[in-house]
Amino acid sequence: MAENFYVNTVGAVPAGQLSHALALGKDLAQQSKSAGSERASVGTLMTGNNAGSVVFQQFLNSLDDFANVMDAFASSSTYAKIMETGLQVTMRNIAKFCDVPFDAPAAPNRKYVILTRGTSHIPQPDLLDLMAKAAPMFAESGAQSFRFARIMTGNNAGDFLLGVTYPSMAEIETTYDAIGTSPIAAQIYGAMDVNLRNIIKIQGSAS
Repeated sequence: MAENFYVNTVGAVPAGQLSHALALGKDLAQQSKSAGSERASVGTLMTGNNAGSVVFQQFLNSLDDFANVMDAFASSSTYAKIMETGLQVTMRNIAKFCDVPFDAPAAPNRKYVILTRGTSHIPQPDLLDLMAKAAPMFAESGAQSFRFARIMTGNNAGDFLLGVTYPSMAEIETTYDAIGTSPIAAQIYGAMDVNLRNIIKIQGSAS
């Protein structure tokens, strides 16, 4: 079952506490799943202004599920310990997934995530049509999942977010070589202003 909502939380942590925060984050991902998320993961930002930060991703069927997870975190000793590492939450956004078909592997091997954010100059249905046309190119290049969403909260509310997972950096390189010669990709870039693209390395997950 495809999830309906995506929650992305980014936190800066002192370098000396990063490994400890990630170990706690793996436990927290399991607690998130137990409390209501369909899956959750912890990772590190490899690029951008917040490179080195911890990223916690949650995939949920409803916003009630998110409320249940946050209620569980309020009484979680693991959550308390991760905050005691000095982690400072710098961003949390909620996005609602859009329906874009993608031929995903039966057992996805998600080790890296490329998150691309942008504003659109065309109506949402037209943009979704372009994304549906682009999805097979990503599948052929080795992408493991391809999810498109619209951000509901935060400074970038209303922007669109594309999250694509890969088993290694080699498939990322293959994908962007294909994007460079794709007429569909050119149409998408013409329809959107990209304002962020980051690579996340997944360090642990619960699904």
